[in-house]
Amino acid sequence: MEGKIDNKGSVDRTDVCSLEADAAFFDARLSLAGNEPDTVYQRAQIKTYEVLGKTISNTIETLRRKSKA
Repeated sequence: MEGKIDNKGSVDRTDVCSLEADAAFFDARLSLAGNEPDTVYQRAQIKTYEVLGKTISNTIETLRRKSKA
């Protein structure tokens, strides 16, 4: 998901805030999942949340760099 960039190159702050909320959600889900998953499903869920969290964090950083440029 890319943020909306206007003709001045600034990023729509709402998109960044939404992504930050999503990242917090995935972090909370990882905390609830615990350190030792009991099932294959729990391991898959943890892996999914880790990947999604990293992807969202990278997107946030990209949007912030674009807004500073």
